Amino acid sequence: MSAVNPAPEPSTESPSLPAAPRAGATEKTRAKARVTAGAPDLLKALVEAERFFDGSDDHGCSLHRKILAAIDTVKGGAA
Repeated sequence: MSAVNPAPEPSTESPSLPAAPRAGATEKTRAKARVTAGAPDLLKALVEAERFFDGSDDHGCSLHRKILAAIDTVKGGAA
């Protein structure tokens, strides 16, 4: 009789997974473009929120100062 080759045993090693792509220059540029593209809408919303404080007793409070800082940041980033 001839010897029958048994089926190969399954491997106990995990199959190697492909490495996750790293954020390169292209991805960072796209992310910055998305943020910059939304800047006019964000600026509009911040200016509208800032108008709430005009003539208010809360003018100059910490939230108002944060809104003003955010407006400056968005204007600086969009320029």
